[in-house]
Amino acid sequence: MLRLSRRTGDSRRYLPHRNYHSPTALVGEDSRISTLKMRIREVARSGSKTDLLALRNSELYQECYEWGRRQAIAASQTMGGSQLSSARNAAAIHTICYALDAYTGFIERYTHAPMAATPQTPLNHSTLEQAFLGQIKPTHRNNLLEQFHATFQANNDRRKGALLSALDSDLRAKLLADGVIRNASVPVPANRADTDTKPTGINEAELLALLDYLSSATGTFNVVNGAAMALSYYGETSLQSCVNVFSAALSSGINKLCDHPWFGRSDSIVYKGIRLSTLDEPFRIAMLNEAYKRKGLVSFPSVLSASCDPNNSYARTKFSEGYSIECVITMRRGFYADPFHDTQTMGEHEILGPAGQRFRVMGKDTLEIGNPELGSRVEIERYQMDPVD
Repeated sequence: MLRLSRRTGDSRRYLPHRNYHSPTALVGEDSRISTLKMRIREVARSGSKTDLLALRNSELYQECYEWGRRQAIAASQTMGGSQLSSARNAAAIHTICYALDAYTGFIERYTHAPMAATPQTPLNHSTLEQAFLGQIKPTHRNNLLEQFHATFQANNDRRKGALLSALDSDLRAKLLADGVIRNASVPVPANRADTDTKPTGINEAELLALLDYLSSATGTFNVVNGAAMALSYYGETSLQSCVNVFSAALSSGINKLCDHPWFGRSDSIVYKGIRLSTLDEPFRIAMLNEAYKRKGLVSFPSVLSASCDPNNSYARTKFSEGYSIECVITMRRGFYADPFHDTQTMGEHEILGPAGQRFRVMGKDTLEIGNPELGSRVEIERYQMDPVD
């Protein structure tokens, strides 16, 4: 019976899709990792796309990646190897290289403008919107609005009404005038609970960030999640600073929609398929199993994404792509994102939750699923997680 899919090819082919990694910190960080982080900082400061691509194709990058691959192989072939520093090193290289790879695509669509934004010095909504609109390139903005036009038309009347009610009045008027949304007469869904408090609608920056994150074409979720993980787990600050404006706009939009009477969800059971690569598999599996044995905590430093429909868990629909385990999560706070999806992925019934949610691993079992490629059935491991905040 196949429980986990182990691949020995180039793990860069299997970048995580809005992935989960268990939190950890390197102890006695290897000099290769430190050197790569230092070079990323230098490139981030220079703001040069040429320098960025040169680093991505440099001997240093290749040396680090190949060293990480050898570390992962050594860990997988050693008794208890998943607990060794070699496994931790391989996972660190995977995370940092994954984030750097994704940023090379992001810089094609947004201007390079690092920003040090912290919870102690947040941007107000107006300043954040202007910063975001100043960074997104006009062609990309237009492409996302065209995508939203198709998305809006693909929704039924009830969902159209929900989308209209989620936009702030200025953005709604602008999109109507530009023909992005055309049917303004659909009814707005009634609130799920009686309340006199109406949530603030999302602005243009928040809408564009949500559309881009959810897009099946851009892959922007990779850099947003990758930068957050590289910062939280391995102290790589530079890539996060380069996407801070985007991440802040996305976070603001998610928080508003979590409070929206139609979109908001609380204590939802969601199903998240996890993709593992050759480099990070030994360490991530070990950390999940350790959390299960000790009823320990795991956290999601990036936006939390999963489906509220078990049949749409990527562990079941994309097993052949490496989504070989599943987390069954009771998400304290999130919003129903399906009406914002592009027409290629609408119907996955995705729930998006704020970054930083923490959970306790309360159980573990197996689930038998069909594998169309092999014409057989396989077992995947599932971990049950309950919120702690």
